[in-house]
Amino acid sequence: MERGLTAGRSEKYDRPPPAPSRRIHLLAPAAAALALIPIAVSIRYTADFGLAYHGGVEAWASGHPERVFSWISTPFLALVVGLITRLATEANSAHVFLGTNLLLWGGLLTAVWSRLYGRVPSAWWWGTLVAAAAFSPAISTIYWLSFNLVAFVLAVAGVVLIGRHDKLAGLLIGASLALKPILLIVPVALLLRRESRPAGLWSIASAAVLSLCGLGFLAWRAGAWSVLDPFAYLAAFAAKGRGPLISCVVENYSPVAFLCRLGIPTPTVVTVGLAAAVALLGWLLAQRSRHSTGSGWELFALACLLSPMIGPVEWATYQLAFAPLMLLLAYQFWSARAPVRFWAYLAVPYLMTDLVWDPLESLAGAPIAVLVVSYSVGQFAQYFLILLWIQWMRMRSSNSTTKAMAGRGAQAG
Repeated sequence: MERGLTAGRSEKYDRPPPAPSRRIHLLAPAAAALALIPIAVSIRYTADFGLAYHGGVEAWASGHPERVFSWISTPFLALVVGLITRLATEANSAHVFLGTNLLLWGGLLTAVWSRLYGRVPSAWWWGTLVAAAAFSPAISTIYWLSFNLVAFVLAVAGVVLIGRHDKLAGLLIGASLALKPILLIVPVALLLRRESRPAGLWSIASAAVLSLCGLGFLAWRAGAWSVLDPFAYLAAFAAKGRGPLISCVVENYSPVAFLCRLGIPTPTVVTVGLAAAVALLGWLLAQRSRHSTGSGWELFALACLLSPMIGPVEWATYQLAFAPLMLLLAYQFWSARAPVRFWAYLAVPYLMTDLVWDPLESLAGAPIAVLVVSYSVGQFAQYFLILLWIQWMRMRSSNSTTKAMAGRGAQAG
């Protein structure tokens, strides 16, 4: 899984490309996360973590976190947050969680760009690092005190371990899904390749067991075995996802919400149909890329891109999941000497995701119309990335065909 990202044009160099100094390359990614600390220490709100904390309080008190209006999370998260409520106050635990998010972000940047160090030119290394450090879905996730980054890092760590420690990889990916299933297609993508199939099976099993543990906790606190029914929990989640404050609002980027804003009815059958369509699209794209170099990372990146589109809720912070595909495309564009237009195409969805930096409110004080336009434009980044990926695959396929024909012609000559 790891070789695909680092295999490419750099291996053909007689000399390694210029790289930053060893000390700077170790410190720069971490410094990007540390730069967020001055703002973090001034934060007095609890944001998404506070909403989860209230759900945890209700989960411990009654076993029914869904009674809290804002709760649209998983049984396993109810277990985790329910235990946190026994250990610390909302304010104290929120500050610890914010610090954890910053550490995770700094660690992720350091791990990825240390891996790339010495394999790419200095300009590419620094350029992509700066783009990642300024990636607003990640920054918004940190300052919203959301669990997205935790789920994302767990999944990435699991993918890195595939082929060496499949059981641990599956446990990490399963924990990501059970905590917050924003990468729901990842286990399915792992099943498509023989090398990653064991980890995919372990991830599904782990997610199921952890979710069952969460339901068991809720049943214990409720004193009723009926709480163990996962379908009732899913029904409550779907009902809230179709609620008036979620289903049609411009901040919701899901395809279901987009149809709702167009005035098209979105009953359950439409939600399921759209999810099936997204899954089918993922399968079709995976078939075209599964035999290419680094196909494991390509499948993971595609699964990350499509996963947030599966459900009825997709906030702007979920675009954190677009990062793997953006980075992979940037690497492939450099490795394959892609035309300049492809770099411009990649810049478009990146800039779309950077339009809104909530809750920093980069557009604070702007007219409501400007905010609405920003959210409206940002939701199309995912569709633009899909089209870019399809176009890139076509170009790669065309180039491969041309090289094969040239090779046969040379042999015939």
